[in-house]
Amino acid sequence: MGNGSFAMGSIDATPRRRYHGLLIASQSPPVQRANLISGIDECVRISQEHCCTPELAVRLTRFRFADDQSPPATMPGLVGFEQMPDRCVWTYHIPTQQGAISIRKSLTTPDRTNAALLTYDIQSPVDAVMDLTPLLAMRDFHKLNHPGSISIEDFDTCMLNEPDEPTVEGVRVDRGPLLVNLRGLHIKWTDQQTIYTGIRLDHETHRGQPDLEDLFAPGHWRIEIAKGVSQTIQIELTGSSVGTVDWNTLADTKTKRIQSSIDHAIAAAGDPDGQTVRDSIATLAAASDAYVVERAGSTSIIAGYPWFSDWGRDTMIALPGLLLVTGRFDEALDTLTTFANARQDGLIPNRFDDDAGDAHFNTVDASLWFVHACSAWCKATSKPLPKPLDTACADVLNAYTQGTIHNIGVDPNDGLVTAGSQDTQLTWMDAQRGGVTFTPRHGKPIEIQALWINALRAYAKLINPSRPMEAAALLAQADHAQTSVHALMTKGPANGLVDCLTPTNHTRALHWERSSQLRPNQIFALSLPEVQLPVAVRDDAIEAIWAALITPVGLRTLSPDDPKYHPHYTGTLMDRDSAYHNGTVWPWLLGPACEALMRTRGFDDVSRTTTIQRLTALASKMTTDSVGQLHEIYDAEPGQSGLHRPDGCPAQAWSIAETLRVLILACNPDAESN
Repeated sequence: MGNGSFAMGSIDATPRRRYHGLLIASQSPPVQRANLISGIDECVRISQEHCCTPELAVRLTRFRFADDQSPPATMPGLVGFEQMPDRCVWTYHIPTQQGAISIRKSLTTPDRTNAALLTYDIQSPVDAVMDLTPLLAMRDFHKLNHPGSISIEDFDTCMLNEPDEPTVEGVRVDRGPLLVNLRGLHIKWTDQQTIYTGIRLDHETHRGQPDLEDLFAPGHWRIEIAKGVSQTIQIELTGSSVGTVDWNTLADTKTKRIQSSIDHAIAAAGDPDGQTVRDSIATLAAASDAYVVERAGSTSIIAGYPWFSDWGRDTMIALPGLLLVTGRFDEALDTLTTFANARQDGLIPNRFDDDAGDAHFNTVDASLWFVHACSAWCKATSKPLPKPLDTACADVLNAYTQGTIHNIGVDPNDGLVTAGSQDTQLTWMDAQRGGVTFTPRHGKPIEIQALWINALRAYAKLINPSRPMEAAALLAQADHAQTSVHALMTKGPANGLVDCLTPTNHTRALHWERSSQLRPNQIFALSLPEVQLPVAVRDDAIEAIWAALITPVGLRTLSPDDPKYHPHYTGTLMDRDSAYHNGTVWPWLLGPACEALMRTRGFDDVSRTTTIQRLTALASKMTTDSVGQLHEIYDAEPGQSGLHRPDGCPAQAWSIAETLRVLILACNPDAESN
């Protein structure tokens, strides 16, 4: 919705996660999100003389309850589902003796507004009645209303009384700081409060988490369905401080913005002929819009839905694919400025707090990705680096050179960046739980060295016209670091690059131990444009990666022959965090891996074709695994179906962004080849 708010659910509308709901509203954009309205219990009642089954009450949505019994007389009749940029549409056919009752339900979510619009278009060959009962959670979106934890008295309700709109009937509900207005147009509201007890959320069961919830029903609307008459019913769901919503204008604005992004992305790809490629680009570009959000009058990027806020690392990695290849240059500049203004100790935030608290700075890579994103913005716009971003980039490079928090600094002996300790997790492989660090990579990780070299050279190019001596010093630093990477981090596992140099104390001196694990982080030493390792080194690394880590849906995070390899992301939270970066596949890595292949092969036809085939195949998962989006992760090994099972966030910014960016790079005949 452009402010951190969202709607989320399953194709059959059955709530399966604590995050499923028609309106999850951000109280302090883009964070402090609350699940206000979990769903609608939609019940169509048909008289016995017209019913062609024993069931007289037909519910469109299957709710599961604690005893695993669905509500009585449930027969959804769902025959179609369609996801569009600003709405989802469900089509139901409910059989009767005289033909089918047709109900077309749409959920519209407007831009930057804590609101949602439900529309029901109904045609029926018989007289019938439909009751619509809103089910309210009104809680922090991470939590649940555990069975027995809420009562009717916890909610203050009052009937909506709008003299200027006598056709509006509904209710306003308060629960602590949360407020929601439920407005039905041209339908009668009945105040009949109750608690739906023990709704079971199947996905929470699968994750081994509490899975039962109570929801508050303040009453219901009743629709008299007349035989042979087409009816359109609308229900407005709005959070606090939302006035009149101009639904048509907001929908038109969003549609035009998304179409502009699609057009720009297809043009950036060189207007390719293949329909599959064009459709993939269009679908990815449309999906990218969901992550661009407002923050304190500026712009930021949500890392993923439902549970992530705006993270510095994810934002800078995703920014070129979300905002540059789609032509949203001003928003890209705003986003860069948002993080530049929030920097501390020469670092941009690792993430902004979920509850609008202080930012967190526990990252070694986000600030280097920031410099890369600034360089990409200048290249995309053909503009010089604005002064505030110039200052921020210089501050970042100086902080790394001089040393800053979390033991981040340059080792003067080899020019490489060292960071962290065995108790910290500063790279993107950051899973920790219960005092356990699952992927310890303190010391000198390979992608940090690649990002450091890339940042030094990219910034040097930006300032060289006006500050050539400073630029020359930066290039000398980059050369020193690259020479050390070649000397210290080549000929690693499977003849690829060493994942990390870890400090170990010997009797007389500090020793740097080479990791024996084959991981995908080395791809950034091959894909980042300013890192220029010898072709033979790159060929060896590509071969190592392709042989052990590539899958159809992304890259494994650890080689299958490693003792710590996890083929599946399952079990308790400890089990899942242990697997998170120890085998589990990440789709976002497939883009850089394909870019690495193209750069190593000089962007020849074979590497371009391979990239296009792999990325369009990944984009096709947007029609099956998570409609309209790409997942955060997949199992490292296929299941019995022969397919890798998706998990984690069903909508991840860098999965979309890197797939789109590199697909466009592969299609564009003018793409750089050096």
